[in-house]
Amino acid sequence: MTAETWFATREHQPGVWLVAAPPHVNCFLVAGRDRAILIDTGLGIGDVRGAVTALTDLDVLVVNTHYHWDHSGGNSAFDDIAIHELGAERLRRGPDMAKLEPYAAYSRRMLERIGEFRATDEEFFGFLSDETMPRPFPGGFDFAAWKIPASIPTRLLKDGDTLDLGGRILRVLHTPGHTPDSICLLDEQNGLLFGGDTYNTGPIYAHLPDSDVDAFARSTARVAELADGVAFVYVAHFSRYAEIGTFVREVAAGFAQIVAGGASFEQSAGDEGSARLARFARFGVLVAG
Repeated sequence: MTAETWFATREHQPGVWLVAAPPHVNCFLVAGRDRAILIDTGLGIGDVRGAVTALTDLDVLVVNTHYHWDHSGGNSAFDDIAIHELGAERLRRGPDMAKLEPYAAYSRRMLERIGEFRATDEEFFGFLSDETMPRPFPGGFDFAAWKIPASIPTRLLKDGDTLDLGGRILRVLHTPGHTPDSICLLDEQNGLLFGGDTYNTGPIYAHLPDSDVDAFARSTARVAELADGVAFVYVAHFSRYAEIGTFVREVAAGFAQIVAGGASFEQSAGDEGSARLARFARFGVLVAG
């Protein structure tokens, strides 16, 4: 498969492109007058650099929203990489590929059901589109041979840092919760929030060993204070990759309910092991247990 078929791309706003491997991970390319930023690099499968250079000829800085392998897998294709300072050492260390087998099993189950899912959608719902249609893995891809190399950041970020692209500035918001180093990027002028894994339109992962539910609640409450200036929230997973700005208030309210002990949970099992799921109107939250 070519970059154009494995990666789904779409210009959602002027100068803002989705660069996705649906439904695995959504990355975003943001361009200014002088340079561009690629927010996350996906799984390290396929030619992510080729997908990006087909969209812009500007110099590209990669910004990882956190160190997890599904957001930094394609880093080795780029020269300039930025991450919050708390994620730098984990990025340099690289992932333990042996621990990715649950994701491989999850992906195999998904691929087995794509035909059924697509047929049901075509008959009843019309939900899928070109940029959200699940793709098979590129021809010849072998999970057993899959390697994600460690990467060396060239810039370390802190809360409040700004990234000037020329006519467009992104501000770093440190939002620990999913991981200690998690960040969001805010384009205040255009009302755009790039949420990494702090936000999701499916289950938000707060159940991992490096997650902290209380920190998640504090981070989402902080971002909710900025909601009046946010028109769109871009998220890294699932097919609803863009939500309206008021979504940040909904997520903050959900986490506040959880930490106050007022949420109802059901057992859930996924590729990251068992957890408890709290369901809300347009998202869920997974916590350990």
